[in-house]
Amino acid sequence: MKKISKIALGLTATAVALGLYINNQCFVAKAEKVTLTSEKIKNPIKITQISDFHSNAIKNLDELLANIKSFDPDFIILTGDIIDYGTESKIKRSVYFLEKLSSLNKKTYYITGNHEEGGPNLDVFLKELDRLGINYLNNEGEKLNINGNNVYLYGTSMFDFSYENYQASEESVNIVLSHFSKKVRENYRGDEDFVFSGHTHGGQVRLPIIGGLIAPGEGILPDFDKGTFKFKNSIIYVDSGLGNTFLPLRFLDQIQYSNITLVPVV
Repeated sequence: MKKISKIALGLTATAVALGLYINNQCFVAKAEKVTLTSEKIKNPIKITQISDFHSNAIKNLDELLANIKSFDPDFIILTGDIIDYGTESKIKRSVYFLEKLSSLNKKTYYITGNHEEGGPNLDVFLKELDRLGINYLNNEGEKLNINGNNVYLYGTSMFDFSYENYQASEESVNIVLSHFSKKVRENYRGDEDFVFSGHTHGGQVRLPIIGGLIAPGEGILPDFDKGTFKFKNSIIYVDSGLGNTFLPLRFLDQIQYSNITLVPVV
């Protein structure tokens, strides 16, 4: 009986520890520091990327905001699936997060993901973004000058992806926001310097060396699951997201946001 009791106690302790670990992975956000280079960059450009928030209830929101404030990005990009589904409660939770983010007074750009475009009440959510001064890029771009760099920022739709209004140039650092990087890969032009995406959640469950087991639209053992990838003339960065979908389940893939610095080639 003592042996059985010890086994039961061990199994219980293991289950509790695993539960606490998964809870931390799903609801405590970490900052991913990323440095990317380009010969076009004259002076550093700092970008905070937030993707796939999915109306999450982040436990360390104050820490997240303080970290972004300290990083002091030139602008913030929201690369889709900021709401999980267009119900009143989930929109309200995402808007609360964006209100806190807007208090940092940083220019912010937003593109839609499959959860916004595939669900109801996107118009309601977009009105809230407009109220907060967040710029919605729907297959359109904006020309910026940041620290002496000419930057062209182009945001795409998920289901209605289009380059019709795309106006990249050799003189600018051309940045494309696409919720799913495969959309750019399938419509590739060759003048995209950087592509910032999400959608995959890093697989949510990852294994050492192997990486993500499965990602939506990328299949089993996906190539473009999380992190930085060289694709022809471009650099693709895939953020694994601040939220969860279907189940709050993450393993070796803690929810994250990315503080990205674009720097000159040395």
